Amino acid sequence: MSGRFRMIAVGAALTLIIGHGALAAESDPRLRIGHYSTGSGLIGFVIDRLGTPIKLRFDGSDEILALTAEQAAYNSMTLKRDDGVSVLRIYETGRILVFSDKLSGGSADAYRDQEAEPLVVKKATKEQAETEAESLGRRLRRTGAPALAISLDAPRLSTDAAAWSAMADAIAVTGATLAEMLTSPIAREIIAAKLRRVVIRDADRVDVRLADDTLIVEVEAREAITGRPSSARLKSAIGDLL
Repeated sequence: MSGRFRMIAVGAALTLIIGHGALAAESDPRLRIGHYSTGSGLIGFVIDRLGTPIKLRFDGSDEILALTAEQAAYNSMTLKRDDGVSVLRIYETGRILVFSDKLSGGSADAYRDQEAEPLVVKKATKEQAETEAESLGRRLRRTGAPALAISLDAPRLSTDAAAWSAMADAIAVTGATLAEMLTSPIAREIIAAKLRRVVIRDADRVDVRLADDTLIVEVEAREAITGRPSSARLKSAIGDLL
């Protein structure tokens, strides 16, 4: 089963679970999207369950996560990032549990406190995506990071293709990941020694690999959000490669 159809299947399973009990009222689309916060206020996020995949964005981040659902105990579903880490658990009763190392005990209940807009990537043209790639290298250098040439490789995309929005999104996620890693003196030294270029390539798969001194981030540009690695997967992969 391909990744796309597997995600559709687990999304359908989640729909069946939340179609009963206290969540039956969520047949109203307005209740299938919203902003949630923990009681302590340490964690806030928007969850968008209007379609497949389920999407989530934490407060303070521009990154949209595509979550995969897996059935769990007590008539619940666990939602995981693309690196396999659990992010949320949704119970049949409507309870939502969020997992984070920022929380005491690693998890806490989250409560809907605001309405929210659907989570979608920002629209971008080919020119805007290419400009963003060029400026990313300059922004990283201004922070004292090593010189890295950032480029795009998407020959099969036409100039006016909507998929350039996904390419621009991949640039933003890759840039945020590198910026975070480069705050570590050790990581900055390793990256300076081993990397000269970063290429974000439109491909038929999602992957992160190293070719000589080039970090290649492969994305499926026609699949926004699900077609690129999350920052967590990127960070783990880059750490393993270097």
